[in-house]
Amino acid sequence: MTLVSLAPTHEAPQIVETRRPVSMDRPRLLGITLGHFLNDFHMAWLAPLLPLLVVRFHLTLALAGLLGTILTTSSALSQPFFALAADRLRRSVLAAVGPVMTVAAMSLIGILPTYTTLIAALLVAAAGTAIFHPQGAAAAGFHSGDRRATGLSLFVAAGELAFALGPLYISAVVQWQALRWTLPAGLPGLLVAATLALLALRWPTAQPAHHREPLGRALSAQRRMLFLLWVFVVTRSIVSIAFLTFLPLLLTREQGASLVQGGTAVFLFGGIGAVGGVMGGMLADRIGRRPVLGLSFILSVPLLALFLVLPSAWRLALLPLAGIILYLSAPVTIVMAQEGLPQRASLASSIVMGLAWGIGGLALTLLGAIADRIGLRETLLLTLSLALVGVAAVLALPRPRPTA
Repeated sequence: MTLVSLAPTHEAPQIVETRRPVSMDRPRLLGITLGHFLNDFHMAWLAPLLPLLVVRFHLTLALAGLLGTILTTSSALSQPFFALAADRLRRSVLAAVGPVMTVAAMSLIGILPTYTTLIAALLVAAAGTAIFHPQGAAAAGFHSGDRRATGLSLFVAAGELAFALGPLYISAVVQWQALRWTLPAGLPGLLVAATLALLALRWPTAQPAHHREPLGRALSAQRRMLFLLWVFVVTRSIVSIAFLTFLPLLLTREQGASLVQGGTAVFLFGGIGAVGGVMGGMLADRIGRRPVLGLSFILSVPLLALFLVLPSAWRLALLPLAGIILYLSAPVTIVMAQEGLPQRASLASSIVMGLAWGIGGLALTLLGAIADRIGLRETLLLTLSLALVGVAAVLALPRPRPTA
């Protein structure tokens, strides 16, 4: 199979041999997708446990937000370095090791004695996530064959579903027993992740191209598209991370809900919203990618605003609909980035997943500090205004050229 570089250049198009399979390799795609689910399922434990950790360690909202910043930002900012290594490997080494580290570290957070040791565990979990995601996304695209959008939609949806089911699961376990039960709660996931790791070490990933374009030249040719995609994902990440992190605190501290009710709200937004990850790739094939990106913000932000301002209990019904629409764009941005840098799929994925997600994590500390002053509800409403920046980035994206 050959691909023609569509980067704007005055030279003749470069033909690159990629050796991607034509048909979808379902068993290996399923394995990578399950690894993504396990990794993100356990990464999501921090948000529902924050109310208990705030009490245990006597934290302000700013210090609570710092925990989220450490977990997401350290993971995200280190992803490009692991991505560069992953693009040189022919086997799924990094995709195998990462989830094991993440599951093990997150299982310990309920038994750690100090705030410092908690931060250390979060750093290990963040490293596991950074190791997994670039090569995991590249492997998912590779094993999808000529159905890259479909395969990556499943891969992304698994992560979004995990981020919602994880809080529901751990909040139920901890409320049933105690905070220290994070350790036994994580043992099944650790066993499955270790089994997948042994299998994944035998799986080949994309073969290196015989005539790889220099990295600087490839990035330069696609700099506008990659930058605008990055801006879009940053704004979407700030909105989604803020709601996933602070929803339990909003409901428990300001509205007297239980820990399980807080986890349920996260599930409604992120778990059911994961359906949008599956639908996004298919919808983009019908109406185009730029419209999907724009509509994901234009339609979801008003629904989230209504959830925050309406007083009645039925407003919870708005969360799953808003989540589905917001997450429509998740697989589309990864596909666009990978097609822009076809020879460096791991690096492309890290730009629109890791780096962008990391900025969203950095914003948590600032948002927590703002919430200490004006309240969580008002802070989340303020966060929704960033959608204007995301829509502007979509409008500035270069229109796709006919493929060769």
